[in-house]
Amino acid sequence: MDALLDLTVLAVATIGALALASAAQWAMLQLAMQSMRPATASRQGVVRTQLAQGTGQLARAYAGQR
Repeated sequence: MDALLDLTVLAVATIGALALASAAQWAMLQLAMQSMRPATASRQGVVRTQLAQGTGQLARAYAGQR
């Protein structure tokens, strides 16, 4: 009888821990989603990317060999 009670307590404790862990993970996921900033189409400053000096020439040189 004691073994059955111990097994029942272990099963209930395991299910409770699973439920608690799932709730904590869900809460952290919700917090992460709310804290992320949305992407915007209109930006104040336009960042121009330029090739490093000589990179374009190097790319053209290797493109001819293909």
